[in-house]
Amino acid sequence: MQDHFPPKYIDEIAQIDVNANYFSPVWAELIARTGEFQNMLDIGCGNGIFSAEAKSRTGCALHGVDGSDYALQQAKAIGFESLALIEDFNTSLLPFETGRFDFCLCKDLLEHLMHPEFVMSEAFRVLQKGGFLLAHVPNHFTLHGRLRFLLQNEIDTYGYFPDAKRWEQPHIRFFRYEDLVELGEATGFQTIANLSHHFPAIPLLRFLPFSSEIKAKLIDLWPSQFSEGLTILFKKPDA
Repeated sequence: MQDHFPPKYIDEIAQIDVNANYFSPVWAELIARTGEFQNMLDIGCGNGIFSAEAKSRTGCALHGVDGSDYALQQAKAIGFESLALIEDFNTSLLPFETGRFDFCLCKDLLEHLMHPEFVMSEAFRVLQKGGFLLAHVPNHFTLHGRLRFLLQNEIDTYGYFPDAKRWEQPHIRFFRYEDLVELGEATGFQTIANLSHHFPAIPLLRFLPFSSEIKAKLIDLWPSQFSEGLTILFKKPDA
């Protein structure tokens, strides 16, 4: 993972404000749905800036695992209770006992993996019954993204890695909303909520009245077409 996601990308993420970032609305809605959680694992935590907000909102104990030692060194400043280096998310067991956590975050990780089903099954294992998993992946091929691909022949349709050559692109898996649902349910989870409306990719609607409401409705109906970030709340069944 260290070579696949080099330190320069960690440095770019570090420029995002820990206390005011694009993921803040997701936490607000999610916590309203789930209530506060006590023991959280950030799988693929990077430098920790996104899960740090969940800790500040809930007071949860926060643990993190990542494949980059460089990122983990930065994450130490966030206030994690523990941090662990993972050799390979495709094959390495998470270093925690079964049923340890009541909440897991898996943000911007699955698209980097040859075998995303493995880490999803590990998330299922380390969650307690009734625990929640929030999974978030980029959606390169919204309707807007497909138009960009058609015109530019560029698979990185939203310019996540503008300096990367095509053969070294960090994203190697591409998801529609239904694919992420299928992956979650194949590994035992129940699908609870679609939070993808926080990442609209419908640029012309910003000029229309009530555009926020229209965008949210369109994304709730057709997330694969209109959301740049597919975001799903899953639950490990109670029984």
